[in-house]
Amino acid sequence: MKILDNFLVELSVPLVEAMRAIEKNASGIVFTVNQGVLVGSLTDGDIRRALISGASLNDICGEYHNSELTFLPIGSSNAEIQAALDDNKKIIPLVDSRGVVLDFASRYKLHNFVIMEPYLKGNELKYVSDCVTSNWISSQGKYVTRFEKEISLLCGEGDCIATSNGTTALHLGLETLGIGKGDEVIVPSFTFGASVNAIIHAGATPVIVDVDLETWNIDPKEIKKAINNKTKAIMAVHIYGNPCDMDAIIELAKSYDLLIIEDCAEALGASIKGRPVGSFGDVAAFSFFANKTITCGEGGALIVNNSDLTLRASELRDHGMDKSKRYWHKYVGYNYRMTNLQAAIGLAQIEQFSMFIEKRKIIWNSYRKLLGSYDYFDFQLSRVDHSPASWLFTLLIRDDESISIDEIISRLKDFGIESRPVFFPMSEMPSFAELAEIYKDPNCKNISRRGLSLPSSISLTEKEIKYISNSLLTILNIDIASNKNV
Repeated sequence: MKILDNFLVELSVPLVEAMRAIEKNASGIVFTVNQGVLVGSLTDGDIRRALISGASLNDICGEYHNSELTFLPIGSSNAEIQAALDDNKKIIPLVDSRGVVLDFASRYKLHNFVIMEPYLKGNELKYVSDCVTSNWISSQGKYVTRFEKEISLLCGEGDCIATSNGTTALHLGLETLGIGKGDEVIVPSFTFGASVNAIIHAGATPVIVDVDLETWNIDPKEIKKAINNKTKAIMAVHIYGNPCDMDAIIELAKSYDLLIIEDCAEALGASIKGRPVGSFGDVAAFSFFANKTITCGEGGALIVNNSDLTLRASELRDHGMDKSKRYWHKYVGYNYRMTNLQAAIGLAQIEQFSMFIEKRKIIWNSYRKLLGSYDYFDFQLSRVDHSPASWLFTLLIRDDESISIDEIISRLKDFGIESRPVFFPMSEMPSFAELAEIYKDPNCKNISRRGLSLPSSISLTEKEIKYISNSLLTILNIDIASNKNV
């Protein structure tokens, strides 16, 4: 069924059919047509008033519709549509030369709900302008130092090394720990490719294991099965901002003398028993890409929780140069530095961090309230003593042969809603094919097959979240009226 079908009712159908259509389109209105030709409109308010006046749900729509309404020709410009829309005209039918309704326009369709967009309404422009006017735009400057100090405080006061992005932070962490050729690093199958790529770039071998079906995080039981005499480290990825079972991972690391790398790319602000993620591993990596909780545009940070390694990490980041002897290269290093411009944006973002975290929790709670009562969905669960970062709202859709995740994503675009699938299993990546025969990750494959991420920008309003939720329910042919929250 096309979205438009939920907005059109024939004059001759009973009022109850109009009510059902309004429930499905979640917009409070339908357009009445006579063999497809537009003749009027009917709102939920019109129907209520008719019923109060003694009408029956079996009365036909033609007796109560409004024959005067605003419409525009198909192909009208956004400017023309914007001019016609107001608080009283929130949806306008678009017709051809015969008056046949071919589409509709609304503020929601004009405004595309992107999956995630940065919020840059603090001191970002002020601080960047200061960099430009002072000529401090590269990796030297006060904002880098201030940014590193603030991130260190947010992450448990380990030493912070600002980097060009989250992937370089991961790689730098592995190199700092001396992980390389001949070493194996256990990593979850359900993650972004950067986790595995960083291990390979360090010269080590990734050993990909399955995740827990409820938390979607690396399963400690699978970690234990994968440990052998080549295992050097465990990479704990706090997927979608949901903390891993660090108690179990730390116990394994102590028992087998292993290192821990925390991949916190999506998890700034998450905590376990009040202790921030990033403070549990030997090192931890964060990302500040445009879609993360705070952004530098691009950018990352390595947290070093062993002060003896801080100098090594800093020197490796800066071409391997000796801090006490300029242009003297102690190591084969990298240029993984963050610019003062990036740090300036990041510092302004940190100033708004508490608000960002609170807004994200509100968004997640709203989605869960609107969608949580339906058996059609499964949600990522957290341990009782864990506090997620509520990064990107993601759910699993019940297996349904009638519609795929790709089709749902395509249909949501018709509502002006961007969505995306979740990560594919690392075990299925062509780049890791030579190791594929050792991977067994049924839980990861289950999550990947059914996962869908919805818009999660902090600028979303309660009304917009309801629109997005109702649009998803409509596409899945779920009875919205069965849930009073929606």
